Amino acid sequence: MGDRGKELKDLEVVWDGNNLDWIKPKECREYLRGVGLKYLLNEYFEEGFKKLLREYRPQRHYPVGLIMPCSYGKPYSNSYIHYIIRKSIVDLLRQGKIHEIIVTNAGVVPRELDEYWPYVAYDWNPIYETPEIKEWYTRVLEKRLKEYISTFRSYYDRFVAYLRWNSDSWKAVEKVSQELGIEIPNLAPKTVPREEIIEASLNGLYEDEDIVLITETSLKSLREKLVKLLGE
Repeated sequence: MGDRGKELKDLEVVWDGNNLDWIKPKECREYLRGVGLKYLLNEYFEEGFKKLLREYRPQRHYPVGLIMPCSYGKPYSNSYIHYIIRKSIVDLLRQGKIHEIIVTNAGVVPRELDEYWPYVAYDWNPIYETPEIKEWYTRVLEKRLKEYISTFRSYYDRFVAYLRWNSDSWKAVEKVSQELGIEIPNLAPKTVPREEIIEASLNGLYEDEDIVLITETSLKSLREKLVKLLGE
């Protein structure tokens, strides 16, 4: 091979990301793009959630567990919507007062895992959801979120949500709240000015129903309600 060949071989793979494989390192990194039971109940999401309950632990005790939507952009933390939301409460996050918990068809994903496969490699497009799939999504998320909260409840003083009021994710959270007998308020406003939605969508350039969550009214509501809760 020669020295030059050996040098090139050594550079062929400097880092392969296997340390960010949540399950089956080096075995599979399938990109799960689609809508349906296959993309809701599959071995990767199921095993990932089982491992979460079995091996994961929140990094500390948190005053608030903030239940958030997922995003098209992956990892979530680099997405437009998550960036704007996090920017509005960055001081609370840095102080360790808020723990972000993302709810998605892939399961329940604590912020610390949002760069891990499979949570960084799927695309569930809501525009293709049928009424039957929406019902299944709500049912599966309800089960997973209930198990997450039941398992890690002692790590949080309380849980709150920041979700669209008309979303299936919020429906699931409401059911979990009722079943566990705990209050999980939704900190998002029910209505926001239309002009704010247009502005947040960059004049229609960015299309996503969750745009309502990054309007001025919504972000103000989120911050003010969190600060009030943390001060109680």
